[in-house]
Amino acid sequence: MSPSKRLKPVQRVAHSREQVAARNLGISRKVLQEQQNKLEQLRHYHQDYLQRFEQAARNGIAAAQMQEYRAFIAKLDEAIRRQESVVAASQSEHTAKKSHWREKHSRTQALNKAIDRYQIAESKNEARSEQKESDELSQRLGREE
Repeated sequence: MSPSKRLKPVQRVAHSREQVAARNLGISRKVLQEQQNKLEQLRHYHQDYLQRFEQAARNGIAAAQMQEYRAFIAKLDEAIRRQESVVAASQSEHTAKKSHWREKHSRTQALNKAIDRYQIAESKNEARSEQKESDELSQRLGREE
């Protein structure tokens, strides 16, 4: 069996592993985007709530209401910090998945190139062999005449 044919099963496995890594990368990209969107929504809500608080403070509010606003803003601040941690973890996971995919992609590409080189060499060898047979046949036919 030729080297290129022996490498075909390895190439299929490598390609399959690359596809799995690509799917996992896509999933991690989606998760990261969702987490970033949640963080952006929290920040936007925080900003809106601060504006409402400032407006209410200008119009005059009771001390109890002011404490409620401040307590809620503190909770929003904490939620934002937690979400920033989630985003950072998602970013790290996405970076790891991307690195893993690149590794699998490189392996697949290397196998593809190796198989291509083997196939080119095999084709050249086959062409030389055919040419040699043709030359030998021509010589035999030339002697018989």
